[in-house]
Amino acid sequence: MFFNWIYRRTNVQILIILVIFSILYLGLIPRVLQSIPFFSPTEDSTRLGLSLFGSIITLSGLLIGFLLNQAQSNFREVQSLVSQEAGRINNLDRLLTRYGDLAIAQIRKELSEYIHSIINDEWICLQKGNGSAKTHMLWRGISRKIMTLEPASNRQIAMYTDIIKKSEEVAESREARIERSAIRLPNLFWVVILICMTALMGINTLFVASDSFHLGLKILPMTLGALISLLIITDQPFKGQSSVQPDALNKIAESIRTRTE
Repeated sequence: MFFNWIYRRTNVQILIILVIFSILYLGLIPRVLQSIPFFSPTEDSTRLGLSLFGSIITLSGLLIGFLLNQAQSNFREVQSLVSQEAGRINNLDRLLTRYGDLAIAQIRKELSEYIHSIINDEWICLQKGNGSAKTHMLWRGISRKIMTLEPASNRQIAMYTDIIKKSEEVAESREARIERSAIRLPNLFWVVILICMTALMGINTLFVASDSFHLGLKILPMTLGALISLLIITDQPFKGQSSVQPDALNKIAESIRTRTE
């Protein structure tokens, strides 16, 4: 699939690929078509092109701007989910540390393994919108051990209620992260962008060739290619060089490792 292939490129490579594609599509094709007698431009066709160009380029710019805003919103939402999940795991470990039971040491050890499994095993799976079976089984084991805890004092009974609540929140956070890992702009939007570019390509064919025309065939494609490359880079949060990283989880993993009280 095209998007899977392009996300294996760096941001600079994506930018170059999209700019070159735009130059070829909006600049070279119109010049080739103008060499065909049927598409030979005239003064009338130039006036028609000028009347259409402003509207099409404005609508294209508004569409790309709207999609960029949507992609950025999706990206920030996923980042927020990861930070929230890290915070909930940290709160759960803090409660376990203060619970005061010999069985807690093993649960905390498995919780540390769980967060490392998210980082090392599950993060790669998120690129395909899936979770890791290994990570799931680790959390399943932790949940079972938490449910078998037997509070022996009023203090432990009060803390146990909070531990159950936090463990449920951690499970919900993982489910939400996996669910949102597949978030992306609908394919229909990309089809519309291609239609807009095709319309601009057709309009460029209407203009009588001149020095300013050739300059425009270089500036416009470069601008559109750069904007579309930015849209692709930010579209799918867990793919590409600028994907969401587990930095918050790494910090919490270190906190869990060093926490003694």
